[in-house]
Amino acid sequence: MMQVAVLLTVFNRRDKTVACLDEVFRQADALKADEAYSFSLWMVDDGCTDGTAEVVRQRYPQVHILRGGDLYWNQGMRLAWEEASRDNPDFYLWINDDTMLREGALATLMETSEFLRHKAIVVGTAAGADGALSYGGRRKSDKIVEPDATIPVPCWTFNGNLVLVPQAAWKVLGNLDPLYRHSYGDYDYGVRAAKAGVTRVVAPGVLADCPRNPGVEPWRSSAYTLRERYRFLLGPKGRPPKEQFQYDLRSGGLFWAIGHMISLNLKVIFPKRDA
Repeated sequence: MMQVAVLLTVFNRRDKTVACLDEVFRQADALKADEAYSFSLWMVDDGCTDGTAEVVRQRYPQVHILRGGDLYWNQGMRLAWEEASRDNPDFYLWINDDTMLREGALATLMETSEFLRHKAIVVGTAAGADGALSYGGRRKSDKIVEPDATIPVPCWTFNGNLVLVPQAAWKVLGNLDPLYRHSYGDYDYGVRAAKAGVTRVVAPGVLADCPRNPGVEPWRSSAYTLRERYRFLLGPKGRPPKEQFQYDLRSGGLFWAIGHMISLNLKVIFPKRDA
C-alpha cells in the first residue's frame, strides 16, 4: 500500500477548510477501498482565530494539526512537509483549502502518476465560477496550461493549489525554498524541478474549483498613497524584493531579474486606476 501525505496551511477560512477536507476524505476513502493507497493529512493552523483547528480536530481527529502563526503559505507548507516527511510517505499532495476537488480528482492524479511510473510532479487544474481556468500548470510565459481531456501535458512550473509530488521528486528537490514567506515558493519549486530534470505534467481535465483572487493588487492601486503602495509591495503578500529577485534570477537570469525589479518599481510609482 502506497502512502500519500496531504499537506495544507490554513488561516481563518473555517467553512472552506472543512468543505475542502470533507471532499478530500471522501475521495481518499474511495481510493483506500482497494487497498492501493493510504492517506494522512497534515494541516498547519497559521494562527486561526475562527475555531478552524477545533472544528477540524472534532470532525477529523486523525488530522495532524501543527501550530503555526504568521508563517503564511510557503513557510506553513514547509512546516507541514517537514513533519510529514518523517513518515517517509510515497507521495505528498499539496492542496489549498479554497480549492474544492471535483469528482474523481484524486483518482485522476494518482492514475496520472502511475502512468508516469511515479516519477513526475502532477499538477491539477482549477477553474473559477465562470469556467475560466484559474490555477494549474504554467508555461514560461506564465500563461496557464490548458489540460487535455485524456492525456497529461507538460508544463514549466505551477501554482501550488493542487500538486502531487512523488517521493522520487522529493529525493531530488527536498522541501520548498526557505527564502520565500508566502508567494513564489510553488513557482520556484517548479523551476527547480525543471532545472533538475524532474518531469512536470498537468493531469487530464479540470480537477477542482477555485476562484482567482479578485481586484487590483494594493501595491498597484491608485486608491493608496505611494508610501502605502510600497508598504504593500514589501509585505509578505506583495513582492518582497529579495524573494522576487531570487525567483527572477533563478527562472530568467540576471538581466531579467534586474529588468523586472525596475518594472515593479515603475508600477508602484505609476499605479492603476481601480475600475
